[in-house]
Amino acid sequence: MATAPKRTFPPKTTKSRGKRKSVSVNPFYECSVLFCKDADNVIYQVTSDQLPVLNRIGLDDLFMTKGHIREPHWHPNAAELDYVVTGEVNISMVDPVRHRLLAYHVTPGEVVFIPINWWHWITALSDEVHVVQIFSHAKRQIIEGSDVLRKTPAKIFQSAYDVNAKQFASLLSPITGTVVIGPPNSMALTNTSDDNVHQHIPRATNRTYPGSPNLFFDLQRNLTVRRDQSCLYEVTSVQIPMMQVLSLGDLFLTKGHVREPHWHPNADELDYVVAGEVTVSILDPNTLRVASHRLKPGQVTFIPKGWFHWIVPDTEDAHLLVCFNDGRIESVEGSDVLRLTPPEVFQQAYDIHARQFAKEIAPIAGPLTIGPPSKPAR
Repeated sequence: MATAPKRTFPPKTTKSRGKRKSVSVNPFYECSVLFCKDADNVIYQVTSDQLPVLNRIGLDDLFMTKGHIREPHWHPNAAELDYVVTGEVNISMVDPVRHRLLAYHVTPGEVVFIPINWWHWITALSDEVHVVQIFSHAKRQIIEGSDVLRKTPAKIFQSAYDVNAKQFASLLSPITGTVVIGPPNSMALTNTSDDNVHQHIPRATNRTYPGSPNLFFDLQRNLTVRRDQSCLYEVTSVQIPMMQVLSLGDLFLTKGHVREPHWHPNADELDYVVAGEVTVSILDPNTLRVASHRLKPGQVTFIPKGWFHWIVPDTEDAHLLVCFNDGRIESVEGSDVLRLTPPEVFQQAYDIHARQFAKEIAPIAGPLTIGPPSKPAR
C-alpha cells in the first residue's frame, strides 16, 4: 500500500447546481487514511476511532481516477449511502433477494443506497471522482472480495463449483493482499469496464430491472427549501423506502444566510463540508456553552440527537452534506418554537412583555429553515 499523501489534494472542479467551483479538499485532522493506492486514489475515514462521540453513523471519503475500482466488498454491520460530489461512477451490487445484478450510472448530486450486507463495488468512469460514503454504524466493518478469494482454499471452490482447483488458484495468484482500490498497476485486462461487461443494464431512466427495489435518487428532484440562492435538498425513506437507517440533506448556503437554529429529536447529525467554509455552532446541554467550529472542505462535525445548533456560511457559497442516522429527517425549527408558543407563556416563564414580544416576532409567518427572509423586515 502506498504512503498516504501529506499534501492536500489539488483543486477539483465541482459542478454544483449549475455552478462550477474550484474545491480544495483538505481532510479534517480527525480523519484518517483508510487506504492509499497513490495520491489520486485514496480513502479517508471518520469512524468512532477518530470521533469517539459518533453513534450509529460514520463516513468514508473516496477519491479515484478513471479506470480504478473500489473493489467488490460488503459491510456486515452497516448500510451505506453513496453521494457523488464530482465525476461519474457506476455503482453496482448484487440483490440477494431477487438474485439480480443492479447497476447505476451516478453523477454529481445523485445518491445510491446499499442495504446492509449487499455485495457491491464502485467503478470510476471519469477522472477526479469524489464519493462521500455514509454508513449506519460508527465503526463499519468491511469484508473485501480480494480477501474472500485469496483466503478461501481453492479446493473449496472446486467442491462447490466444479472448477479446477489448481488452475483456479493459479488464476487468483496475482491477488497477494487486500486490494481495496484496484486494478493493480500490472493489470493485464485493459479493455474491461462496467459499460462493456454490464451493457445490458439500463443506464438512463430505468436504472434497474422491473421489480427491483428503488435504491437510486437524484437529490435535485426533492427541493425542500429555497431562499434566494440558498437551497436544501433531501433524500429520506420516503424517496428510498429501504433506507430506514440513513437520510441526507444537500445544503447550499450563500453568504448572509443561515440554517436557522434547530434540533433533531430522532437522529444524530454528521455534517461534511463539500465546498466553501461554514461555522457550525452547537449548544452543549451539559455545559450550557456554545461551541463554534469553522469548517473547511473535507472536514466534519458531529451533532448529537436533540442538541440545538445552527450553521452560518463564511464564504460566498457553501455546500454541505448533513447526514442523519435515521430514515426520516425530523427538525424542530426555532422559528416554529417562537411563533407557535403563545406569547403569554414567554411572559409567564421569563417576565417578557407578551404584547411586545408578539409584535417583535410577527414577521415570522412560517418555518424559515434558511434565513433571513428574502426581504428582511428591517
